[in-house]
Amino acid sequence: MSVPPGQAPGAETSAPAIADILRRLEAILETSSQQEMLLKLRTLAADIDLLVPYHDGHMIRVTCYALAIGDRLRLSPKDMLALEVASLLHDFGKLEVDGAMLEKEQGLDENETAEVRGHAEKGYRILSRYPRLEWAASIIRDHHERFDGQGYPGRKLAHSVSLLSRIIAVADAYDAMTTSRPYRKRMSHTLAVQELINNSGAQFDPLVVRSFFSSKDRESLGLSDRMQEHVA
Repeated sequence: MSVPPGQAPGAETSAPAIADILRRLEAILETSSQQEMLLKLRTLAADIDLLVPYHDGHMIRVTCYALAIGDRLRLSPKDMLALEVASLLHDFGKLEVDGAMLEKEQGLDENETAEVRGHAEKGYRILSRYPRLEWAASIIRDHHERFDGQGYPGRKLAHSVSLLSRIIAVADAYDAMTTSRPYRKRMSHTLAVQELINNSGAQFDPLVVRSFFSSKDRESLGLSDRMQEHVA
């Protein structure tokens, strides 16, 4: 999928582009085959990433990391399915965020910060309209909540937040740190691991962090195989 005509990368996503994504999502949700639904959602997630500045491949990578954590935690097949769907759509709400804010090289002001942080609630509002996605929408809404209750949008304590949201929080943060942004360069794998460890018990669930990085070798997480599966 290419950027729609007349829309520069980083511009606010156009209404027609969002409408097209929603039409495709609705068609996907009518699919009876679970495997076919997942395949189509992966393609949709990759296309959404192309519409959001500095997002190319982000939701696919986060999904791979999240599923690797889920494997380590021995989640049930039902929870693994929920985790995959929620991960693939976790930043859906960024389609309604002004892309210029995501490209700023300087810090955001208070209003801009609130706008960007609103993407989790926006994603929930859109996706919860679909009965087949109600459970995923709740997971998505809470993926920026913190273990210590200082996150957003609800400042919920860990016991009130789904384990699946806490998994996506770690996977999302790791990918954000290890990819470049307008305001900073990417971190190395080693530095990103240290940041997650330093914030374990405050921002992140310690169990999830330990499960992700009990080995420093990312290959042991099976990420290469998962990445090939999700981009095939």
